[in-house]
Amino acid sequence: MVCDTICDLPDSLLTQILLNLPTKDSVKTSVLSTRWKNLWLSVPGLDIVTYDFPSEEVLVRFIDKFREFNHGSHMQNFKIVGYHHFDRVNELISTVVDCGVQLLDVSMYIGFRYYFMRQSIYKNKTLVSLKLVNVELKKPEFVVSLPCLKIMCLRTICYGKDGPLVVEKLISGSPLLEDLKLIKPFDIWNEKVVLFLRVRSQTLLRFAINRGDADFTVEIDAPRLEYLSLSNSQSDRIVVKNLSSLLMIDIHTKINLKYDSHLQLEDLRKHDLFYDFLTGISSVRHMIICEQTLKVLCCYSKVEPIPQFHNLHHLQAKFISSWSQLLPALLEWCPNLKILSLLGFCNSKEPWEIDFTNVPRCLISTLEYVEIQKWMLKDETEINLVNYFLENSAVLKKLTLSFGHPSITKQMLESYKKHITSTKLSSNIKLSLIDIRNR
Repeated sequence: MVCDTICDLPDSLLTQILLNLPTKDSVKTSVLSTRWKNLWLSVPGLDIVTYDFPSEEVLVRFIDKFREFNHGSHMQNFKIVGYHHFDRVNELISTVVDCGVQLLDVSMYIGFRYYFMRQSIYKNKTLVSLKLVNVELKKPEFVVSLPCLKIMCLRTICYGKDGPLVVEKLISGSPLLEDLKLIKPFDIWNEKVVLFLRVRSQTLLRFAINRGDADFTVEIDAPRLEYLSLSNSQSDRIVVKNLSSLLMIDIHTKINLKYDSHLQLEDLRKHDLFYDFLTGISSVRHMIICEQTLKVLCCYSKVEPIPQFHNLHHLQAKFISSWSQLLPALLEWCPNLKILSLLGFCNSKEPWEIDFTNVPRCLISTLEYVEIQKWMLKDETEINLVNYFLENSAVLKKLTLSFGHPSITKQMLESYKKHITSTKLSSNIKLSLIDIRNR
């Protein structure tokens, strides 16, 4: 019945379905029936891996056959993953690009030897999505023009000091760019070279950057940006401007602020840069921060006030129990917080206590949902944290605790739930205990 239903579909729809499969799987459908014999040749795209071909000659013949059958039609997608150094791959890619491809995805994994992308890639009227991995780009000596490009992902694409300029030209030449991902974009062999990358776009909505090992500063100026992810970066190397539209930020950065025994900052310049960074993202609505970022934020707050995040409604923070005494200070920065998620919670040998006299404004007026993941339930101090929310959250609607420790039994969970329900839990609060070991 299923086969009959598929066979009833028109060829145009079947080829679009096959477009979502690797080409080698699409080719396999040719044995199904006479109708399917050459159907894969009409698929408007190729998704190939070089190790599926015994030699470069076989690969070239295969692509030539495909292009010959599709003569006059536009190829929508071209994806190639290379594990061999085939001399004619660059020529093939350039030919496909010139034929009006919309999605180009090139990933080369051949040790330390890069493929050089021909500069025709800088002037293309049809590309909508561009992904390049280990494909080196040279600085263009002309104006880049990619009028239809909306998605760009670049990973390890430039050597030397010209890398930021190459990326900047790609961004400035893409007037419709909405989604940009930079993953370890630059390889710098000279440690004395200081790089500065400007990401300026009036259309960019999503931006993710992983600095990798290269030491460079990035300036982000994107008034329509809604999502920002910062990984493996240094806070004093990030400059943000015009981020009033920011909805979500994911921060996994190294914050280079050091304190002496009296909590005095060692580098005032970094202090100013960090404050400017926090101020620049203060309009965000959803924030995710790692434990290192959280720890430095809490230390910083003891020296200087943290900018208020008035629009922040959802905060996800990786936590360890020894920092729980800092939780009220954290919540003070978020006066209108509605959802709090404490992730990766674990025990610490360090003793800790919560200041129950400090009740942030969000607990009194806005906090509706609290989630604590990987709750250990090993001693009384953990229960005190839960009690802190139950006793001080005036509008709390739901509290979720997830457990993952192998020593926790179902009887312990039921006993704990009964204890909370009978002594602490308001009738307006829904308590949810989840055993993540069964997932």
